[in-house]
Amino acid sequence: MTRRDRGTVLALVLILGLVAVLVALPDAGGGPAASVAPSAASGTGGGSPPATVYREGVLGSWTSITPISAETAADRQLVALVFAGLVRLGPGGDPVPDLAQSWTVDPKGRSYTFSLRPGATWQDGSPVTAEDVAFTFRTLQDPGYTGPMGISWRAVTVTALDSSTVRFDLATPLGGFLQAMTLPLLPAHLLAGMSPSQIAMSPFAATPVGSGRYRVASIDRSRAVLERVAPAGEQTAGTSTAGSAGNLDRIELEFFPDQDALVTAFTGGALDAVAGLPPAAVASLAASDGTQVLRYPSATLTAVVPNERGQSAFKSLAVRRALSIAIDRDAIVRDVMLGQATRADGLVPPSSWAFSASETPTIAFDRTAATKALRSAGWTRGGGSWVAQGHSKPLVLQLIAPDAATNALAFATAQAVAAAWRSIGFNVVLTGVSRDGLAKQLQTGTYMIAVVSVNLGLDPDLYPFLGSTQARTSGSNVAGVQSLVLDGLLRDARKPGSITDRRKAYAKLQGFLSTSGIIMPLYYADLSVVASAALTGPTVREVADPGDRYWDVLTWRLADGR
Repeated sequence: MTRRDRGTVLALVLILGLVAVLVALPDAGGGPAASVAPSAASGTGGGSPPATVYREGVLGSWTSITPISAETAADRQLVALVFAGLVRLGPGGDPVPDLAQSWTVDPKGRSYTFSLRPGATWQDGSPVTAEDVAFTFRTLQDPGYTGPMGISWRAVTVTALDSSTVRFDLATPLGGFLQAMTLPLLPAHLLAGMSPSQIAMSPFAATPVGSGRYRVASIDRSRAVLERVAPAGEQTAGTSTAGSAGNLDRIELEFFPDQDALVTAFTGGALDAVAGLPPAAVASLAASDGTQVLRYPSATLTAVVPNERGQSAFKSLAVRRALSIAIDRDAIVRDVMLGQATRADGLVPPSSWAFSASETPTIAFDRTAATKALRSAGWTRGGGSWVAQGHSKPLVLQLIAPDAATNALAFATAQAVAAAWRSIGFNVVLTGVSRDGLAKQLQTGTYMIAVVSVNLGLDPDLYPFLGSTQARTSGSNVAGVQSLVLDGLLRDARKPGSITDRRKAYAKLQGFLSTSGIIMPLYYADLSVVASAALTGPTVREVADPGDRYWDVLTWRLADGR
């Protein structure tokens, strides 16, 4: 995917999760203000019925609205609505044509050739061409691009064969490559000659021109108005035109700097839905009449990651197991996440197509057994903590996590983990670290044990997270895991093949991970949206990004037709 090891494209999922580390709260500022006059399409003259307007409140604001520079939740939601990729994910979660009408794959899975959809255009009327595709990925490969996708795409060769045909040549075949092709494209005719940093700070990043289902009609610091467009050559079920019965002709995203203002706007009836609220606010609004909560299971895993480099005590399976079973995952889901998460017993989300229930047994919560496991491994109590066999000094667990300002939920989770370990006799020192500081400690391996959140992606390639080479190269194997057996299973799971064969490979991988306990999974957070009961049409399914939930936006309706 756009997240793979140094020679592949799946590194992005994990680098994004670990370098951008912990799903931070949306940024409330930044980026230039801009305004674009609404188009004539928003009018209601000529006897047409009034346009249906959907209003959604978002906590935080936008900073840079391009596929390569989006950072905040608002950025990513706007990108998902305004831009399009070669493929998109269909009703079953499988890749289906979008800007590409078809593609072919060589027998070894090393080369993909895409044919663009005839008549596909940018929102300024210019045609979408193979050069746009090549330009987008050349920008990601630019040495000046420092975002999470850079490393992963540099070993992929992209060639525009003609104006409507483009080929990707991969150094390593990947079963999830088509998922990567959902990456939205950039318009070369508007951005050619600009560096990645120039694109991120350009007027385009404030008033983008995409090739997606909605165009920016106006935007400023408090609101973005998006109008439905029907790109030339598109034949999409559910496509609507202005004033059609119930479908969303216009989407207005309103940005709020704080939670209280957002909640007040929703309860006052000014919004049809709200996104980005913490679990407590979601639970409070869910109790109101006339509301519904859309809980999208996410691919973001929150886990305890021990540093296994050198003479680490965490090289011992008995120690890792003891620490893991001392944690009450159900209590964390209940008390920290207020039920808006799924407990994690493995490194593949239960909502994923690759999940194997039979190979992912429930991790027991048993603090008595945890203590017995430590004693069986030769550990003794002394000096206010546990002392490893052959050592004289008690072990102090130095736990790091994002600080409360970076991610309050992750820090609260770390507090629960620290309390669990203290309850079995460990001395635990918990330190909250800034986003950048945490990323640096993880990548350089200068930490003991950490609570982190990792975006595993919809095609959960774990090689960058656990592959031996990744402890020495890209730094995405932050635990420093070294296992030839695991490496083989990771490679098998990422190979192209039938869905049946890939599920078998993933099942073997999950079985190994369950018995080895290399990482201590805690939960998969939900992406919760509180909406008016008048909104119908959204279908809940697994998401890896805030914008993923708009996959079926063309089928959304408002019962009151507003």
